Amino acid sequence: MKRMILVAVSLLLALTLAMPVAFGKAGQSEKASGATEELVTAWWQWALSTPEEDNPLFGGDPTYTDEQCDGTPLPDTVDDTWFLAGTLDRSEVERTCTVPDDTTLFFPVFNVAVFPDPDESEEDVLAQANAFIDSVLDASDFSMVVTVDGKAVPKGKILRAEAPLFSGESPLLGGSYEAVADGLWVTLPPLSEGEHTIHVEVSAESVDFAQDTTYYLTVS
Repeated sequence: MKRMILVAVSLLLALTLAMPVAFGKAGQSEKASGATEELVTAWWQWALSTPEEDNPLFGGDPTYTDEQCDGTPLPDTVDDTWFLAGTLDRSEVERTCTVPDDTTLFFPVFNVAVFPDPDESEEDVLAQANAFIDSVLDASDFSMVVTVDGKAVPKGKILRAEAPLFSGESPLLGGSYEAVADGLWVTLPPLSEGEHTIHVEVSAESVDFAQDTTYYLTVS
């Protein structure tokens, strides 16, 4: 397979309320556990598992479908977890979705998957993924504004995690694939039943990077 890189910019539940801040060093200092790396692999397998018309990486209100809102991990991957996603094209989106109660939310701040050429080693492609994440974190103008129901979530919720070489089947990619991944990720304990709003704005113009995503979630 010709090498391909997918960047999925998604949600961050951390930093300070209503003020853009530099984020690179904080994200890089956190260490991910093996459990987080397992979730990263499962997230990508989930995100790539459906065709474009139903894929969670595309679309926003009012066209965001029930299938795109389905954050259920693939069978035999992880349990009691619900995935959220941003968009591949970094467009501004609003999403209205229902999520089960008593379910952990897991999603990226921003992340990247690299699909190796046949002659590339796992170490080579992982280095490419690392370099991309580093370039965004190190951008002098990188900033984020994030609120969850109007309140900040502690930055300790953020972990940088890699996924070593994994495989799957993807209608989006036209068949089987292998990939590695890197990114910043959040694991959020179950939200209370009822309505919740998650909003994030991310900007790093110097590396052509931006995102504005709002999730209107009903937990039930």
